Amino acid sequence: MNKLGITLGDPTGIGPEVVKKALINYSPKSLTILYGALPQNFEFKNLQKISTPEQATDKNTTYWIPIKEEKKYTHGKPSLKSGLTAFESIEKAGYHAQHNKISAITTAPLSKKYVQKTNPEFIGHTEFFAKQSNTEHFVMCFYSKKLIVALLTTHLALKDLHKELCYAYIYKQIKLVNSSIKKIKNATKPKLALLGVNPHSGENGSFGTIEIELFEPLVKNLQKNGIDITGPYSADTFFASKYKDFDAIISPYHDQGLIPFKMLTFGEGVNVTLGLPYVRTSVDHGTAFDIAGKNKANCGSMIEAIKLAERLI
Repeated sequence: MNKLGITLGDPTGIGPEVVKKALINYSPKSLTILYGALPQNFEFKNLQKISTPEQATDKNTTYWIPIKEEKKYTHGKPSLKSGLTAFESIEKAGYHAQHNKISAITTAPLSKKYVQKTNPEFIGHTEFFAKQSNTEHFVMCFYSKKLIVALLTTHLALKDLHKELCYAYIYKQIKLVNSSIKKIKNATKPKLALLGVNPHSGENGSFGTIEIELFEPLVKNLQKNGIDITGPYSADTFFASKYKDFDAIISPYHDQGLIPFKMLTFGEGVNVTLGLPYVRTSVDHGTAFDIAGKNKANCGSMIEAIKLAERLI
């Protein structure tokens, strides 16, 4: 039977709560193994501590590999220790996935700020799992039944965007998106849209030329090689109506794609990393320290993340 690893994220945030609610409202088909630590006075039903995934054998039991078990955490009070616990949780889950001890990872939110207190090079889950698994080409993609958005770049300062957007890099990224969307949507030839970078997609060179000099020839070459892609489209009007005509939208940078995605799908969206040697999905929200422990967190995204992970396995 497949084994799904779920990291609990920062133990002082809403991660443990959304995982618990998700497992109450949805029964995974896989054996479920939690990685991480729990806040004080927080319990899961039928929770059994184990040290390795091989010990997980019963479908009706939720297993738990504790990280920093001796520490006590308080809702809404993140610290250096809670950040370190969150980091070591994904580190161990990633190691187990690499060595085929678990089939997939679904991650609850952590705080980059508090992880960076002990691991200053940490950028995010996506970059961490890619580096740990020596994955050169990977894509941060956001899935929902309404809309799929794939990003050409991940957590990158806007001032550095131009350094990343070169022909060979984008070509490989879009090929990866195309092959992955075939699996995610069960589509023989997915229909892709590429967004421009500049206002009005450059408006024929009036506001920059990357669309003319890079994106247009790139799209033509991809089309010649059998990929159904069009663009570049002006991002400011695209999500008003055109997005419904495509299987996936490719956005050059983070906020350009994620602002409309979260406005249209918040609470049901899933972050999925394309290109890793194993399946990895995540919720599309943060730690929400302000509501941690108040039983206000919505588990919808976590349920959808678990469902997508199991489908992709």
